[in-house]
Amino acid sequence: MKRLFDRIVLMLNGVALILIGIALVDFVLHPWAGDYNFNSPVFRALAILLLTPFTLLVGLLIIRRVPGNIVGPLLIVFSGTVAYGSIREDIGPVLLSVFYYYDLVFGWLALFLMIAHFPNGTLYPPGSSRWIYRLLGFNIFINSFIFLSTDPLQIPSEMSNPFLLPELQEYAQLILVVGLLFFLPILVLALVSPVLRFRKGNPLERQQIKWLALFAGVNAISVLLGLIAYPMLTGGIVMSPGTGAFAVFFYIGNGLLPPAAIGISILRYRLWDIDLIIRRTLVYSILTMILTLVYFGSVAVLHELFQRLTGEGQSPIVTVISTLGIAALFTPLRRYIQERIDRRFYRQKYNAEKVLAAFSASLRERIDVDNLEKSILEVVTETMQPASSTLWVHHSDQQSSEGNFRLKTAPIIS
Repeated sequence: MKRLFDRIVLMLNGVALILIGIALVDFVLHPWAGDYNFNSPVFRALAILLLTPFTLLVGLLIIRRVPGNIVGPLLIVFSGTVAYGSIREDIGPVLLSVFYYYDLVFGWLALFLMIAHFPNGTLYPPGSSRWIYRLLGFNIFINSFIFLSTDPLQIPSEMSNPFLLPELQEYAQLILVVGLLFFLPILVLALVSPVLRFRKGNPLERQQIKWLALFAGVNAISVLLGLIAYPMLTGGIVMSPGTGAFAVFFYIGNGLLPPAAIGISILRYRLWDIDLIIRRTLVYSILTMILTLVYFGSVAVLHELFQRLTGEGQSPIVTVISTLGIAALFTPLRRYIQERIDRRFYRQKYNAEKVLAAFSASLRERIDVDNLEKSILEVVTETMQPASSTLWVHHSDQQSSEGNFRLKTAPIIS
């Protein structure tokens, strides 16, 4: 079953490359046309010239550097869906429907399968692969019937489906419900599998899964900002690449993050930097939200107070005072948030820093060599937590070459 799955994925790699070639040729022939979804020429150009090649490149690098890991070929399958985002609506109903079918049946399914196989290319939990692969076959079968029974296609404007089977159209709603029921276990597997791997995996796998968690967290924040916060600030306008340059780079940045996170974790490039990245992301995300609330709150309060005292409307003094207050709050608030996050999520690092700080303070007052040696061993034991630690102390007494060093050993930590 696994061998058949690998062969199908490799076959879909060829299909994805053909679709990418079609999208690229269409872009060369019509470089100034907008994409079918947002009608943005800039987004379309970045999607086909940057986002799609980057996703494809990461997949090829994984295949080259980690042979046998199915995550690389699955990423190439997903690159076909990325290329679909650069298609213009005027390309024609047949080609647009083909891209739509590929995206519906294979593209996003490949993304969820990447997560389920992440990071070593095998399904987790062990022993579930036979049932999962059979379920995948049912998903492909049902999704194909969903495509053949849907008319019109919502991509996003209504377009007649040239591949419609009229005999299936009256059962379209039933087929859709059945498809959702078969897809639900795949979604649950993609959500649960990384959590189980993190709990049972080795330290290397845990670091790799942290990169995946970073991608998921940033995407969740992006959805909140793009679909909730942005419409609230703009009076109901949803952020899309058609609304401005910021939205274009916002969407492209979110599209670059999944292949980047998967590539870094699988290829193990700067793998252990993830703890620092997550820590700083948490600190500055919370800091930004708090300072934003404080700024708008202070502007509203000071504006109301200033209006009652002077009877005037808008005043630049309110903005200046609020800005100075934010600048004064930034450093102490950042230190406070960082300390709280370290204490809650990075307890070992927090304790180590406290021990080192206490040792540095006591070191300036100590002149007793025996106590100093004992303190050094205690600090190393508490911060690094080695199985055992040994301290060699060099003495200035040169009477004998065998008596120049004294050995002190800390207790072995069980």
